[in-house]
Amino acid sequence: MKQLLFSFLLATSILSFKPITKTGKVKIETSTVCKYSQCQATAKSTGNQCKHCVSNEGDKYCFQHK
Repeated sequence: MKQLLFSFLLATSILSFKPITKTGKVKIETSTVCKYSQCQATAKSTGNQCKHCVSNEGDKYCFQHK
């Protein structure tokens, strides 16, 4: 019975981990589909990447972050 409980707790703790970036913030995976690419700007307060798409091929930032 103790082994079963231990196995359950171990599996639960392993599944609860989220990837951490070098800055110590949780990395948010995005699923935005863009024609060229997604804006590379990052919010200072949350660490989340901008979800807008860039307008032209080769651009790194959307119209709001140029």
